[in-house]
Amino acid sequence: MKMINNIIPSLCLLVLSSYVSFSVPILETGIPFTMQSLAVFVIAGFLNPREFVITILIYLAIGSVGLPVFSDGSSGIDKIFGSSGGFLYGFIFSGFFISYNINKKEIIKFTDLVLIFFIATFILFFFGILHLSFKFGFSKALEYGLFPFWKMGLVKAIIASAITYLILRMASEAESATKPL
Repeated sequence: MKMINNIIPSLCLLVLSSYVSFSVPILETGIPFTMQSLAVFVIAGFLNPREFVITILIYLAIGSVGLPVFSDGSSGIDKIFGSSGGFLYGFIFSGFFISYNINKKEIIKFTDLVLIFFIATFILFFFGILHLSFKFGFSKALEYGLFPFWKMGLVKAIIASAITYLILRMASEAESATKPL
């Protein structure tokens, strides 16, 4: 039951995040950025690896069968095989990396989290670029999947690190305050 209590809210957060997008006027592209990867990273910071993978697999499955849970309310199996597919299934690997590395540490520093989230961002881009390379070739994959997004990807990694660190710290303080002397 505990697993369900963790997966359902995580899935809801992930679905809601796919509807949040914005454009950053200082960047050279007009491509909107969604909050999906930020939500994936934060969720991965709190779920154990098994719960995380189950959450993402459910998310991909319900989106594939037609529920509008992908970015901007899109859905369908063509999203998995389309241009953004590598990023979608890359969530499994990048988030697993986060979850595994955070869950194996007793005490985690902010700098540890930043490093974990930066590596996870690299993993996510690896799958996205790899998928795009098969569709368009490597140079176009970089043009479409890396160059417009890498700066914001690093910003989201830092934000996810800060959110995760603050919540873990508050939870640790609350736990130590409730322990009997």
